[in-house]
Amino acid sequence: MNAGDRIEVKETDMKPNMVTQAMDIVRDGIQKHSQDKDIASFVKDTFEQRFGPTWHCVVGRSFGSRVSYELETFVLLKANQHTVLVFKCG
Repeated sequence: MNAGDRIEVKETDMKPNMVTQAMDIVRDGIQKHSQDKDIASFVKDTFEQRFGPTWHCVVGRSFGSRVSYELETFVLLKANQHTVLVFKCG
């Protein structure tokens, strides 16, 4: 993924400034890692460093989900072939 590649917000209840940070974190993770599990670990760890525990991240090409999460902490992004789900719970 190049710095100028588009990341699409599919669904969120985050505030706009947090969505912007989420997009930046996901972009960084995709640039630094090639494996979905490594991207997910990078995103989770970065969210926890910036926003405290406990964050969860799922990265893949095709998956369904239904999760419980804390208010204003959910985002589902599409970045190239990656779909990225990030949320806080716990």
